[in-house]
Amino acid sequence: MPLPDYLQKALDAILTQPGETDAVLRRAILEQPGAGAEQIPEVLRPLLKKIAERAWTVSDEDFAQLLVAGYSEGQLFEVILAAALGAGVQRFKAGLRALGENP
Repeated sequence: MPLPDYLQKALDAILTQPGETDAVLRRAILEQPGAGAEQIPEVLRPLLKKIAERAWTVSDEDFAQLLVAGYSEGQLFEVILAAALGAGVQRFKAGLRALGENP
């Protein structure tokens, strides 16, 4: 079953539109865990893990650390959006599998 149009459009936008971060990085973040994960800088990984597993624990401190590390607010927005979309797609596909549908 293909993704709903609105979800596919969101994925296409984050993966194909110009941004402050490289599209390769956004794809690696969106598709993690998996191929391309080595392209994700180590400093981003704790935030990405929080977003994927327990988004409610993300704090101002997480952002402050990445701003100090040299990331701009725009870059962080794109990284967070890619991570959230990726986590959402994973959950959507898991739900389809639980219903016996092939995502």
